[in-house]
Amino acid sequence: MSLATACGVTVLRSLCISFIGVFLARRLTPPTRKAFESRAWFQLILILSPLFVPELLVGYAWSLISVRFVQYPALVELTYSTLVLMKVVPVGILCFSMAGGALISLEADFIRRVFRAPGSRLASLKTRASFFLWKSLRLWIPIWTLLFLLSFQEFEMASLMYRDSWTVWIFDAQAGGVPVQETLSFLLGPLVIEVVILLGVFSLLQRFQRETRKVNATETPAPTLQKAKLWDWGYLGAAFALVVLVPFLLISGGSLQSLLNLLQNQYQLISILQECAWALAYSATTGIAAWGLASFFLKQDSTVFTRLTGLLCCLPGLCGALILALGLASLFLTRAGSVMYGTPIPVLLAFVLFLFPRALFLRLMFLKREQHAGLFLAQILRQSPRHSQAGQGGELLWAVSGRMQFWAVALLAFWAYWDVTISSILAPGSTMTSAVRLYGLMHYGQNAMLSAITFFCFLLPVCLCLGLVPIVKRFWIASYRVPV
Repeated sequence: MSLATACGVTVLRSLCISFIGVFLARRLTPPTRKAFESRAWFQLILILSPLFVPELLVGYAWSLISVRFVQYPALVELTYSTLVLMKVVPVGILCFSMAGGALISLEADFIRRVFRAPGSRLASLKTRASFFLWKSLRLWIPIWTLLFLLSFQEFEMASLMYRDSWTVWIFDAQAGGVPVQETLSFLLGPLVIEVVILLGVFSLLQRFQRETRKVNATETPAPTLQKAKLWDWGYLGAAFALVVLVPFLLISGGSLQSLLNLLQNQYQLISILQECAWALAYSATTGIAAWGLASFFLKQDSTVFTRLTGLLCCLPGLCGALILALGLASLFLTRAGSVMYGTPIPVLLAFVLFLFPRALFLRLMFLKREQHAGLFLAQILRQSPRHSQAGQGGELLWAVSGRMQFWAVALLAFWAYWDVTISSILAPGSTMTSAVRLYGLMHYGQNAMLSAITFFCFLLPVCLCLGLVPIVKRFWIASYRVPV
């Protein structure tokens, strides 16, 4: 299959996934808001957990279906598209939950529906289109674009399930020995598609903003929250089962004996620990850096130039990990940058740029839910000369701000830990990460030992993160104490 055909197939698949994903996300937004407000953790886990499962694990779990049902390509394609859809829907739900109200108030929309008699001006097609534009498309189009980009850039699941995709085509060409400069020419078509969509949405949002100033509309309150219906619970249960339960049952079930054998094999265990250590070093460093940059660009006293610079810094990450990695590889293979190509600098820079738009998204989400009264009280208490009150201020500051920031950095680091493309293209050969090693082994099939290694590589950062919580909390509280 040619690159043009693979790119066309990916575009059609992404269009279907993004259109369906927008409607599903909009339908599931009201119960999600209610779950956030009431702290219904079970419902939140069902809704958001598919987003946090690495694509490498999902692709590994479902790769067997592409082998057993190779004579039914439509079934494999349907399975893959469904898995990608269930991975991107939580992103749309979070976007709808963070977005403001429509520019058309509920009262105005009620008047339009009441007076849409056949001869009324409010019943004209132009008026209906205008209401639909300000009421729905202002939010739907940007979110649809984000879902399209996420599904269009997906790589690990497509590769392990042997699906036609431009990312797999270009990555295989680069891994097969094609020079980076020649591989860059292959990126022209996919990059044009992504840039056209991004520019179109940016221009549309700018026009919406200009029209908003003319209309002078006020933000409407959120609609009445509804409970999740039976259909919603069915979808949430199916997504949790297919994206979360199946991969974890596969890598954990029946692999206990293999895991014990792995722990007894000292040579293999040391090799895996070294790869995990490099992955943790890359991910932790870049996760902290990306979060710090996002906090800097979103400061309250930041200028317009600073925010515009932050927006431009988002573009490399929005183009996807593959385009970003190959672009940086071409820069560091020049005469000026060749000195640093064999060092960790290229992979660290790539991960920071890749994580930066995600860090901005998380930072905006936390700012929207930040408790300003609690922050003010914590800042007052931490300035007290008494150790007890200063400690209480530190604990309150950790509860309202520090804990969220810790888990945000941990999530960013987790995404970098499981990335394959950036590490395989830019990381030096002596610092191969665990995700790259697992990706290569998973193409040879599924077995108990490989599942045990995958389970071990998954548990290691999770246990390390949980063990760091009390240490970071104590350091956070101690750093805000004022000595007498």
